[in-house]
Amino acid sequence: MADIWLRKFRQRNDWAQQAYDRFVAEVEPELVGDFTRSEHITVVVYGTTQVGKTTLILDLLGIRKEALPAVSEVLRGGQRLGKSSTATPIRYGRSPDDLWYLEDDSTGLSNDEAAERFGEIREQVMNGTTCASPLLNVRIPGLFFQHEAEGALSLDLRLIDIPGINAINEHEQIEVRRIAERYVASADLILLVARADNLGFLHPRVLDFEALNDWMLQPSRFRIVLTYTFSPASFQTWFGKPEDESPLTARDVQQHLYDEMCTHDERPPPEMLKHVYPLEFGDSLESMRNHSQAYFERASQVIEALRRDLLASITNAASPYARLWSAFRVGEFIEAKVQRENDEFNSRRRDLQCAISQAKDRVNEARTRLSDAADEHLGAERLYRRHERRLRHFNRGAYVPRLKRYFCVGITLDNGETVTVLRQALNAFQLRIRRHWSDLWDGLKYSGAKLDVAQMSPPSTVALRAFEARLDGYWTDSYLRSGNFLTDVSVLRHQASMVGYSYAEAADQALGTQLRTTLAHAVQQRRHSETILKAMKLEVMRHELNLKEVEGHLLNAEQQHALFKERMEQGLVHAVKFKQYIFEAFRAELSAVRDAVARPSNSVEQLCDAFYGLLLPHELEKMLKGDEK
Repeated sequence: MADIWLRKFRQRNDWAQQAYDRFVAEVEPELVGDFTRSEHITVVVYGTTQVGKTTLILDLLGIRKEALPAVSEVLRGGQRLGKSSTATPIRYGRSPDDLWYLEDDSTGLSNDEAAERFGEIREQVMNGTTCASPLLNVRIPGLFFQHEAEGALSLDLRLIDIPGINAINEHEQIEVRRIAERYVASADLILLVARADNLGFLHPRVLDFEALNDWMLQPSRFRIVLTYTFSPASFQTWFGKPEDESPLTARDVQQHLYDEMCTHDERPPPEMLKHVYPLEFGDSLESMRNHSQAYFERASQVIEALRRDLLASITNAASPYARLWSAFRVGEFIEAKVQRENDEFNSRRRDLQCAISQAKDRVNEARTRLSDAADEHLGAERLYRRHERRLRHFNRGAYVPRLKRYFCVGITLDNGETVTVLRQALNAFQLRIRRHWSDLWDGLKYSGAKLDVAQMSPPSTVALRAFEARLDGYWTDSYLRSGNFLTDVSVLRHQASMVGYSYAEAADQALGTQLRTTLAHAVQQRRHSETILKAMKLEVMRHELNLKEVEGHLLNAEQQHALFKERMEQGLVHAVKFKQYIFEAFRAELSAVRDAVARPSNSVEQLCDAFYGLLLPHELEKMLKGDEK
């Protein structure tokens, strides 16, 4: 009969678990990972290296304080102090004798042999040759445990020690990631262990693991254990008040550390206050005794109170009932998740809207610069066309006749037939033709031809010097014969005509040189403006593409957020069904029990079923406590 009753008693929660499984199967896919649990009730210890995770576990399991150094030394496997002692996930148990046992090996190991074996395991992990065994079962010699069972967690609990997440060795990092994906995501309870002076570790971004992103939204599933809390001088000053003042309690210490956590980017929910456990153990605890016996005694009282609370909290949270109670809080979790998602989305939307506004400004600025570049290029194109027409016109010889007419100025004679009249006519001619030369370039200079007037020196008038020397050779001013005077006039006009032609030719050559130079400059300006125009077009396209990309990000974010809200709304509708599933499963189980009692296979089964039927309402009452939390 005892065996029959024991079997029925063990299955007293099966119907509720079936309701839970049914509920989880209908949960939104992105929430399944938050409620899917492993077959065993599992507690995982997660944190960085050298924060005392292993020592914490050993202490919670009931290893004697004076035995902690010896056990840690074996587990370290030859690893020097200052390095992580855990190389692979370990589940600890108690050996039936005073030897170490690893896995299912029936051969016990001494301390030295066990340390050597742990060293081999560490070397395999660091070399990337570790076996695929997901969990190393280690049974610690019984002599290291406390004799009394109180003050320690049940060894039936699946308490797993995870290696430090910030290992230097690359293979260790890969191993830790693999382990975390396997155990952390499906653990019933997770102890996040950090130093009290490194609370930033608890930020979801620093934890850098998807399964922990929402830990602040599920305070009932997490416990914060802070080590090296009481040893810093600043904490000693705060905690070590004079004895005549009211002594600080464990709640005061929790509140102090919780307030420190709230100064970081993400504020933990108020419920997390009761799940913060500042502790001290191992060498750190013993060092306080040497510092101040009075301080050690006061701190030890608080530490012991916190330790007892942590043990009770782990025991209560890591139970089948706690697993089921979590389903009653799906609605709260979804609402918190939605609120956080709304906050993140609103922040991202503001950033994207600001980015869109800036992108639009850049597009408008680029378009303005493009318009200016287009105007500049149009002006350069027009200038090029004008100079190109001028040079083409020049190459056809169009300017030569006009230049000849322009420079062939006549000889004007005063009355009288004297040398002075001819000399005055010569000087007047020279002045007029040089003035015509200057006037020509001055006119072109202001016509937009951009000529280099400084290089437009007039040609030589050496042809007139012979005539001037002829005049200088006369003894008298008057001509004796009119025929000689008319001859000199004819010579002067001929020489003047020759000089005029030379001026015209020189002007034509200089004008051609300048027109070609000006056209070459216009070509360069046109190419430069064309290059700038193309660059500005590309810049406008780049800014327009950037604007479209940012607008696409905003549209995608809005669509994703709308889909998320739709899924969460469906999830909230589903969240209220768990209680319905519990009652349906309870009624089905109770009906099955009543049928078994009415049609028993034997009297023993009937009696056990009758007692089991009386037990079921009490189990239902325990399940429904989760709805009251």
